[in-house]
Amino acid sequence: MRVTRRRLIQLLGTGSVAASAVVLAACGETKVVEKIVTQTVEKVVTKEVEKVVTKEVPVEKIVTKEVEKVVTKEVPVEKIVTKEVIKEVTAPQKAARVPVRFMNYWAAGARKENMDRGLVEFAKRYPDITLKIETLPPGFYDDKINIMFAAGTIGDVLVMNGADMLEHTADVLPLADQFKKAGLNIDDYLVLAREQPDKPDLENLSVKGVLYGFPFMSGCSGWLYNVSLFEKAGVPNPDAKWTWATVLDNAKKLTKADKSSYGLWHRDGAEFDWMVFISQNGGWLFSEKNRPPKSSGFATQGGIEAFQYYVDAIHKHKVSPAPAEIPSLLSEGITDLFATGKVGMLPGGIHGPGSREQQIKTRFVWDNMPTPLSNKGKLAFSTNELGHYISRWSTDRGSVEDAFTLISFIGGDYFQGLIADWRGAIPMFKKLIESDRWLKPIPGRALPKSMNIITDNFRSKENYGLMFFDGWSQWWQILTSGMQAALIGEAPAADTIKKVEAETNKFLAGLATKKK
Repeated sequence: MRVTRRRLIQLLGTGSVAASAVVLAACGETKVVEKIVTQTVEKVVTKEVEKVVTKEVPVEKIVTKEVEKVVTKEVPVEKIVTKEVIKEVTAPQKAARVPVRFMNYWAAGARKENMDRGLVEFAKRYPDITLKIETLPPGFYDDKINIMFAAGTIGDVLVMNGADMLEHTADVLPLADQFKKAGLNIDDYLVLAREQPDKPDLENLSVKGVLYGFPFMSGCSGWLYNVSLFEKAGVPNPDAKWTWATVLDNAKKLTKADKSSYGLWHRDGAEFDWMVFISQNGGWLFSEKNRPPKSSGFATQGGIEAFQYYVDAIHKHKVSPAPAEIPSLLSEGITDLFATGKVGMLPGGIHGPGSREQQIKTRFVWDNMPTPLSNKGKLAFSTNELGHYISRWSTDRGSVEDAFTLISFIGGDYFQGLIADWRGAIPMFKKLIESDRWLKPIPGRALPKSMNIITDNFRSKENYGLMFFDGWSQWWQILTSGMQAALIGEAPAADTIKKVEAETNKFLAGLATKKK
C-alpha cells in the first residue's frame, strides 16, 4: 500500500520534526596604524630696533652714533601633527557552503548511467557546489518522500509528479524569482500547461499558473508494432485510418493457436493503457475539469463500451494474453513481453524507446504506429510530466541558489541532450524535442523510425493530463485496484466499471465533506 501524507499524519499525529542549519559568519579584528606626518609652519619674526644717542661733553662737536640693537624674540613654532589612520578591515567570511541534498529518482539501469554522466559534467561546470546524493529508486520513491515530508527531513531537490506536488505545494518553493535571477526564459522549456493554457488537467508542474517544478522528463501514450511479425503474417503496415475494428481483425491474423505469438497485448495498467481507450470513446477520468472534481466520469456509455472492448480482446477473442500468462511467455533476461517478439501490437507508453531498445536489441524490427480511431472516430493521448522541485527547508539550509543551479542544469540543453541521445524519455528542452538529435534515426541502434509520433502525441490537441488534486493518489488507487477484477477475468467488464465509479464517487464526496 502506498504511504500517503494523509495516512502518515493519521499514524504520527500532528507532530513534525523541523530541521535548521546554522549559518556561521566571522569578521576580522580591525587593525589601526597611526602614521604621523610632521608639518612645520614658519612664523613671521618681529625685528625690534632701539635707537641710542650718546653725547660727549664738553666737546662741542656732537657725534651722533646710531647703534642698532637687534632683539630677537623667539616664538615657539607650532607643531601640527596630522594623524592618518589606515583602517584595515577584514571582509566578513561567507557562510559555509552547504551541500545540496539531491534525492535522485534516476537511480538504476540506464537512467542511473545517464544521471551519473550528467553529474560529472555538472561538477566540472560548478566545482564549488557539492552534492549529497540520496538514492531513492522509483519502487518506493513516493512512499519515502511522503514520510520525509511529514517528518521535515526531505532533501533540497526531489522529483515529483503532479499528484505529489499538489499534496505538498506548501512545502516546495515557487521558481519564478529564481528563473529571473538566473536569466532563464521558461518558454525555452516544454510545459504543456503553457502551450495549452485552456486545459487545467495539464497542470503537472504548476498551480494556477505558478510554476513550482522545473521541467525534467515527460511521457505519453501511443502504440507500438512489431514490423517483422507483421511482414511474416502478411499484415499491412498500420496507418492513420485504422480503427479498433481494424486492429481486432489484424490481431486475429497475428495470433497463433500455440501461443507463439499474439496480435495484441492489453496490459492491466491504467495511465497509458485502458484509461486511454475510455477517454477516446466518450468517457474520462472525471465528469468535469475542475479541482477538486465532484465526480468520476469514466463509466459513461462510451466508456463502458471501450472497457468492454479492451477486456474482450483478452478473455473473449483471446488475441491478447491474460495477465496470469505473462510470466510463462517471457524469456530469460527479458521483463517486457513486447521485447520477446511474441506480440504484434502494444498500446501503452511510447515515450521511452531507448529503454525498450535495451531489451529488444536486434531481435526484430519495430516502430511506433498511428493510434487507431475509437468506435466514435476519436483520438486521445494520455500525458504526464515530472519536474524537479526545491523544498522549503532549503531556505533554512541556505542552499536554494545552488539547488536551482542543479535543477536548471538537469533541465537544460546539456543534460536534456543526453536524454535525447539515449531516448529514455521525452526531453523537455524545446530546441531538442524539435531537433534531429531527437527525431532522426541513430546509426547502429535499433530504435523506431517514427520518432515524430511520440512528439506529435505528446503535443496533440487531443492530449489530456491526469487532473491531479490533493487526494488524487487515493482516488487513483481505488480506481486501478477495483478494475483488476475484470482485467483478470473474475467479473464482467460493465459491472466492474460501474461499481468502481460508485466507489470513487463515494471517496470524492467524502473528500469534499472534509474540506468544508
